[in-house]
Amino acid sequence: MTLLDINIPGQRVIQFTGVTNFRDIGGYAAADNSQVKWEQVYRSAHLCELDSDDLQKLHELGVRQSIDLRGKRESQRNAYTYDFIERQVCMIEPEVARLVNETISTKGAISVSDAHRFMQDMYRTFYSTYVNQFASFFRHVIDASTPVVVHCTAGKDRTGFACAMLLASLGVHNDDIYDDYLLTQQCYSVDLQPREGVDLAAMKVLWGVSAEYLATTLEEISHEFGSIPRFLDRALGIDSTQVALLRGKLLA
Repeated sequence: MTLLDINIPGQRVIQFTGVTNFRDIGGYAAADNSQVKWEQVYRSAHLCELDSDDLQKLHELGVRQSIDLRGKRESQRNAYTYDFIERQVCMIEPEVARLVNETISTKGAISVSDAHRFMQDMYRTFYSTYVNQFASFFRHVIDASTPVVVHCTAGKDRTGFACAMLLASLGVHNDDIYDDYLLTQQCYSVDLQPREGVDLAAMKVLWGVSAEYLATTLEEISHEFGSIPRFLDRALGIDSTQVALLRGKLLA
């Protein structure tokens, strides 16, 4: 199987056997009548179950670096080591898991409304608690000399926020940022089963994405910092110089 068989240039969703939600974030209209380059930054769920064909495909895509946003226990539970991939760690703990477990221990179960609230609470930690980790994500993208893939466990929340911020820094319109974020609804595949204290309805909330989460987060960032660019500058240290580097690298 050749690369032409497995990847069409300009194809957003790329199919693998052992990983889901693998996508190219290129192709969006960006600043100064430019376009985000294809085949430079990919986003994905975790990479620990790739088979030999998947590894060949990833290698042929030119990916030589992963940016792993998972927390410590997630990374240990689903570890991966591939000889051609340099793994960069930006450890962001899944706040929603802690909230779920604490609520189950006190109330016995979580409701659907609890699940929605926990998801939104987790997103707030992205711009309050974990700014250093997202700053590191940006620096890894700037420094990379080859295509990169950024991932967490499902490739939807931590990865979704990281990619939303990256696309915003490139001048991509909000509509396209939301479209990219919400593609997870079509691209992420997981066999959901209820567990003790979490019924299937709540599980679907925890393992899904909602425009509300991203919208509320972006509104709160704008309220606190004035704008997304000011957040990138003041909170992440991604100033106009770094933004120029990103645009020079990722726009065409």
